[in-house]
Amino acid sequence: MALRKKGVGLAMLTGVVGGLLVAVPANATTDTVPRITPGPAQYDWDGAGGSVSAQDASTTPLQDFTRTIQDGATTFTYTMVGKDPFVVQAKPSTTVKTFVQPVVIHLPDGHTFDPTVADSCDPGASALTRTQQSPIFVAQTWKFGGTSVGKAQYVDATQRAGFFDQTKPTGINPNYHVKLKQVVLPKITVNVPATAAAEGTIGCGSGFLGAVEINFWDNLVQSTLLGNMASAGLTKKDLPLFLFGNVVMFDTSPANCCILGYHNARGSGATFQSYANAMYDNTGAFSGSGDISVLSHEISEWMDDPDVSNATKPWGHIGQVSGCQSNLETGDPLSGTVKPKVLNGKTYHVQELAFYSWFYHQNPSQGINGWFSNFGKFLIDAAPCT
Repeated sequence: MALRKKGVGLAMLTGVVGGLLVAVPANATTDTVPRITPGPAQYDWDGAGGSVSAQDASTTPLQDFTRTIQDGATTFTYTMVGKDPFVVQAKPSTTVKTFVQPVVIHLPDGHTFDPTVADSCDPGASALTRTQQSPIFVAQTWKFGGTSVGKAQYVDATQRAGFFDQTKPTGINPNYHVKLKQVVLPKITVNVPATAAAEGTIGCGSGFLGAVEINFWDNLVQSTLLGNMASAGLTKKDLPLFLFGNVVMFDTSPANCCILGYHNARGSGATFQSYANAMYDNTGAFSGSGDISVLSHEISEWMDDPDVSNATKPWGHIGQVSGCQSNLETGDPLSGTVKPKVLNGKTYHVQELAFYSWFYHQNPSQGINGWFSNFGKFLIDAAPCT
């Protein structure tokens, strides 16, 4: 099955110390999986194969809008989840039902990674429970640079901040929101074949970090898992969110590890289905990553680029991007920049996110405080990249 280019933000960790797969120890049993060494955090993945044309917003069940924007002499068309904030809306709020699918990964050596079970990485609660109770789904008051965007879930708050000229109290859509309504499905178990399995070492939990080959996983999602979720009530207007605990992904061609999450889509028009994958990260193995930072990265990128085709002028040499990219991936230029947020006594970590004004060189920015990212790290627009 051909894969489109992934808009995977959060995903590929910055390189691997010692290489992707190292030799299996001489005393290992025959079912021991190949080893990986976790590296510092980065997030991106390009799937092999062809691309899929941009979705037609007029026939897509997912609530989205499409606009054109001028960047210098170039005109770009982009599609985002939600209603158009630049047009007065009688009901400007959108709610997207989010089907959270906990995924238990079982490797050939017998090691199992279950996001519904607490362990010594966080004995207080499981990855699933922490996710459910986190700012990804629980609304609270947000201020960026002392300016309030009101009560919202984190990515919704960031959208309001990015469109602040429109969503502020004196704007045309002060009640603008894009909310997530979680529906948690029963956990599923995936028995990973030896050809798609690898493993690393961490200092908590079972002491192991699971790893699944990403093309194997994405093929499974598209060929089987999305269909299974449809039988549980998932529709094309909803967001399927696959949740892992202490499990990353790797790519063998080219050799990359470790991918903490990505977003993607299949089909177009009435058959279009977007989806996202993320690890709740309490491993301590990846710098610049923690708990819901992966989720915040991926959900933001899904919201701003649901069909993985929003083009921009080239930008790069920043965040996780060592070369140049030409897409609207809001997490990639700020990968590794996380901020603490306390909710119900738990300190979570969200990733800072770039505004669309940064990518399309809008001056002044439409964003809060005239900034180009929600916590103010970007005070000017994207530099040209060659």
